Amino acid sequence: QAWLDVCMPSAPAGLPLGSVVFPGDRVARVADFERVLLGSGVRREGPLLVSTRAGVLGWDTESSRLWVEAEQRRYVPVLGDHVIGVVAEKHADEYRVDLGAAAPATLPVLSFDGATKRNRPHLAVGALVYARVVVANKDMDPEISCAAPPGVSSRDWVTRESLFGELLGGYSFDCPSGLCRAMAADAPCPLLEALGAVAAFEVAVGVNGRVWVDAAQASMLILSQQAMLLCHTHPPESHQRLVQTLAGGSDGYRGEGG
Repeated sequence: QAWLDVCMPSAPAGLPLGSVVFPGDRVARVADFERVLLGSGVRREGPLLVSTRAGVLGWDTESSRLWVEAEQRRYVPVLGDHVIGVVAEKHADEYRVDLGAAAPATLPVLSFDGATKRNRPHLAVGALVYARVVVANKDMDPEISCAAPPGVSSRDWVTRESLFGELLGGYSFDCPSGLCRAMAADAPCPLLEALGAVAAFEVAVGVNGRVWVDAAQASMLILSQQAMLLCHTHPPESHQRLVQTLAGGSDGYRGEGG
């Protein structure tokens, strides 16, 4: 990925957003943008931006990121991605975390809000962590951090109210990467809103294709997983009805929305 500074405030007219592209397809000209962050599946070839894989062209206005969304078995880290990883190794100064990528990511032991050498989390091998990608370079192993990014209010890790950190309890499962990106987007997610209307639950979504959910009722965990895996083949406007159908009015799902 790379930042390119050139000339237009948002996605240019004619950009084939939502269209299927193939490797080698020209998707835009560099000069069409004021600024663009090249995400996975897009590269620069001279004055052109070209697709490197088959998939659907996506654009995020807030970050000015352009990418090609495609289902893939192996996750490719992108700067700023929010991910869920599994601690694979622990060392004196860092953890090695499996993100489902070609190489494990490095998580420095002090990359937590409020962490010091004497007061820091001690993660066990197999622990789940919710983090953000801070280094994504094809010539280096990725690095992740559980510290809040600049401009985001941080809470000390000991409060267990920090945005990133270890995920305790709950249940995790794999989910299509395209759906994960949709749920992780800043725009309201019809599926999560429909689930929240059924019962209170917590959710962390990693764009590396992993989801973690926690709820007071085991039935809500089951409902959440079923709904997330099934909604991938349904349009967003039908997600509320899908959740209601799955819940079925069962006593096991009754609770206050949240």
